[in-house]
Amino acid sequence: MSTLAREQSTADVEHLMIPGPCRLDPDEQEVLGRPIQPHYGQRWVPRFRRVLDDLGGILGARHTYLLPGSGSAGLDAALFNLFEPGQRVVVVDSGYFGSRLVAMARAHRLEVRVAPCVPGRPVDPARVAELLPGSHGVLVTHVESSTAVRHPVAELAALARAAGAVILVDAIASAGGERIDMTPMGIDALVTASQKGLGGAPGLAVVAFTDRGKQRVDSRSCRPPTWYFDLARWDRAVEECPGLEPTPVTMPTSLVEVLGSSVSRIGSVGIGSWLDRREWLAGKCRTGLRRLGLRVSRTTSGRRTWSSWWPTNVPTPSAPSSAPTRGSCSAVA
Repeated sequence: MSTLAREQSTADVEHLMIPGPCRLDPDEQEVLGRPIQPHYGQRWVPRFRRVLDDLGGILGARHTYLLPGSGSAGLDAALFNLFEPGQRVVVVDSGYFGSRLVAMARAHRLEVRVAPCVPGRPVDPARVAELLPGSHGVLVTHVESSTAVRHPVAELAALARAAGAVILVDAIASAGGERIDMTPMGIDALVTASQKGLGGAPGLAVVAFTDRGKQRVDSRSCRPPTWYFDLARWDRAVEECPGLEPTPVTMPTSLVEVLGSSVSRIGSVGIGSWLDRREWLAGKCRTGLRRLGLRVSRTTSGRRTWSSWWPTNVPTPSAPSSAPTRGSCSAVA
């Protein structure tokens, strides 16, 4: 994109200081405006595979799926494929999205043991360890964007593995902004989405597994009670039509292309440099908020997501004086 076009495209654009959706880079904005491509054929398949490979490299995953839908759709898919009705799971409830994990697990007819958290603090791994005996899995949100808390997922993964359970990490608010390497961290399954730290547009869920997580999926006693989210169906599409149509449904190709552009840039920069830049930006923003008189959340916050509190004696520029003093979470993506 030319310098002039880039300047024109960024003029009068609202800055989205939220966990997501992120503001698209001008390059991705340009990709989003291109003509729609078919979701099959010799031109499409290599592009699609490249996006999956790039995502796997960023996450440290061995098996990666890209599904049309929100991050919650990805969580549904992971739950359908990892667990069977009646199995027991420990769910970390640390806020709005932790509570959603509890509700989703119960909707899948799982026996749920809730590990509560002190608001604004990460879960105590000892509490999870107490609930683990007899459990088949641990469910946890990596960064709880309602409180900006980052949980010690590697430590929780080690506890799950020792108990013979798998861990499913909701990394929707953290992938692309936090250091994640699934295999050395022991994360069996991870779900994220396109519109936050990965820098894409909303509408795609990423479901990723290590070999251990995929083995759990493949060892089910029966296929899950879903057509769309049965990942074995997605595997068969690749096996049956590898060079023509590698997915069982129509893919939103424009959204895939946008995500592919973003994750390719992350890969070219290097995930370490990319995350260092995000952390530097977050630090600058935290400093600016403190200068405005806001209290910023503790160091257990995520690197790109944190919460702040607006002082009661300082009127906000966009809210009435009666607005809650607890600020919303902010993000630098």
